[in-house]
Amino acid sequence: MVTALPPHSDSPSARPEWSSLGLSSGALSLVLKAGYLHPTPVQAESIPLALKGDDLIASAQTGTGKTASFVLPMVERFASKSGTFGLILCQTREIAQQTQATLEIFGTPRGLRSIVLIGGIDMKIDAAALQTYPQVIVATPGRLCDHLDRGNIWLDFIQMVVLDEADRMLDMGFSDQLSRIMQEVPRERQTLVFSATFPPTVERLASKILHNPKRVAIGKSMSSLPTIDQRLIWMTEESKNRELMRLFRDQKGSIIVVTRSKDRAPRLWRSLHSRGMYEVSYLHSDRVQADREQVLVDFKEGKYRILIATDVAGRGIHVDGIAHVINYDLPMEPEDYIHRIGRTGRQGEVGKATTFVTTRDRALIRSIEKILAKIIPAEYRDGVGPDSGQAPVRHGSGRPGPYRPGKKRSSR
Repeated sequence: MVTALPPHSDSPSARPEWSSLGLSSGALSLVLKAGYLHPTPVQAESIPLALKGDDLIASAQTGTGKTASFVLPMVERFASKSGTFGLILCQTREIAQQTQATLEIFGTPRGLRSIVLIGGIDMKIDAAALQTYPQVIVATPGRLCDHLDRGNIWLDFIQMVVLDEADRMLDMGFSDQLSRIMQEVPRERQTLVFSATFPPTVERLASKILHNPKRVAIGKSMSSLPTIDQRLIWMTEESKNRELMRLFRDQKGSIIVVTRSKDRAPRLWRSLHSRGMYEVSYLHSDRVQADREQVLVDFKEGKYRILIATDVAGRGIHVDGIAHVINYDLPMEPEDYIHRIGRTGRQGEVGKATTFVTTRDRALIRSIEKILAKIIPAEYRDGVGPDSGQAPVRHGSGRPGPYRPGKKRSSR
C-alpha cells in the first residue's frame, strides 16, 4: 500500500527551513556552506521521510534537487559506520558521476567514503576501489552486474538502496539487471525510488521492491512546466539545419540540441562546423569516457555554447543556466519530451524549448500534448502543418484555412 502525502504548497510563506527537516548540525553546516538557502519542495518532503527509515516513491521533474533528497539522508545514516551499507543506482555514467560529486560535497567532510562504478573504466581500478570498503556505492546497473558476475562484490549488508530516475533505467532496458540486483540485497532494507514519470512499468517495479512506501508528488510533474516557453515549428526535414542556424543567431546563452540517434549527432556537428559554427560540440554514448567528460566540462565552462546530444547521453547533462533546448528530432516516447526540456527552466529560471516537427511526427505530438494537458503553440514553415502534408492556405474564396505558414497557433 502506498501512503499519499498532502500536496506541497509553493507559496513563499510556506517555504520550510533546512533546520526543520531533522538533519544534524554537521549536515546543516555543509548545506549552508554549499549555498543552499532553502530546501526545494522535493527535498522538504522526502528528507524527513528518508531519515525516519520509510520506503519512498517520489516524483519530481529533473532539476528539482532530488539528488540531495537521498544523498543527505544516506550520509546521515552511514557516515559514522564501517562497511558498505548504501547503494545508489543511476541510469548513465554522467549521472552517476554527478551523484558522486554530491556525495563528496556532503559526505567526504564527514568521513564518508563513496565510489562510483561505471563503464569505460578498467575493472581492476573498480576492484581496488571496492577493497577500500566504501560506505556508499554509486553504480550503473550494467556495471554493477558485471562485478556481481565476476564475484568482485557482494551486497549482503546493504541497508539502503536508491533508484534514481527509475523510469529512464527501465526505458533503457535495465529491467533484468535491476531485478538481479534487488535479489542480491537483503530483504530487510530501506528503498527509495525517484522518477519523473510513473508509467505502469515503474509502478510494477515499485510494488515488488517497496514495503508500505510513502509517496511524494511535487506539483504536476508531467503538465506543470511554467518556467519553460515551449513551441513547435512545423517544417520539412530538409529545413531543419536552416532553422537551427536561425535559432543559433537569435538565441543568446547556452543551448542543447537533442537528436534521436548517435549517428545524427556527429553528422549534425560536422554540418555546422562546415558552416563556420565552431562553438559547438557533440556527445553520444559511443564516445570514450574521457572525451565525454571533457566535453561536459568544456560546455559547463563556456568553451562551447552549443552542445548536440543524443537522448541517452543527454540524460547525464545537469548544467544550470541552460537558455534553450532544441529538439532536432522528437524522442521515441512522449515521456522523454519532459526529460529533454527539463534541462532548461530549472530552479525557477525561465528557459525556452523549441521542437522541430515534420508530418511523420503528428501522432507523437498528439501524445505529448495529451500528457501535458495543453496545446503547444506552433509556427509553420514550408507550408507544413499537423493535419496534412500541407498547411491550408488562402483559396480563391479568400477564406483562410486553420493553419497558415509563418503564423502561430493559439495555445488556448
